[in-house]
Amino acid sequence: WTSLPDICSISGFPVRLLPYPPFKLHLPTEGARKSAVRLIDGSFLVLTVLSSWRFEAFGVPLSMSEIEALDTYMKRCKLGPYRLSRALELANLGTVASRQELEALRSRAARRLDVLRHVQQVRVERGEPEADEWSMPNMPM
Repeated sequence: WTSLPDICSISGFPVRLLPYPPFKLHLPTEGARKSAVRLIDGSFLVLTVLSSWRFEAFGVPLSMSEIEALDTYMKRCKLGPYRLSRALELANLGTVASRQELEALRSRAARRLDVLRHVQQVRVERGEPEADEWSMPNMPM
């Protein structure tokens, strides 16, 4: 991915500058038997979904298999404790404690998304050529 010219359609960030592998999002295509694959910043998508509480990408609702795949991706790439299935589970429990935990998770996700946007903006402005030179600053998850 570090040599691909693609731009993430969700974040607007060059895929080649991601310090972790892009997520392969499968989108349905009209009249085709196969889905189209887009390489996106999976962390950006997860944080956006948690912050906005809109479980969709490109106007298409995320399926449970996509949610599970994003959870696996976030864990495999060690991108923090942000799991969409856990957020849904907390929302469905409906207890005071689960609502508080969900609100805390969403709040942390929104802060993390703000930091991620800033870091990506700085990297694009600097025109950083190599993803290997970058690492995410230490921040609370």
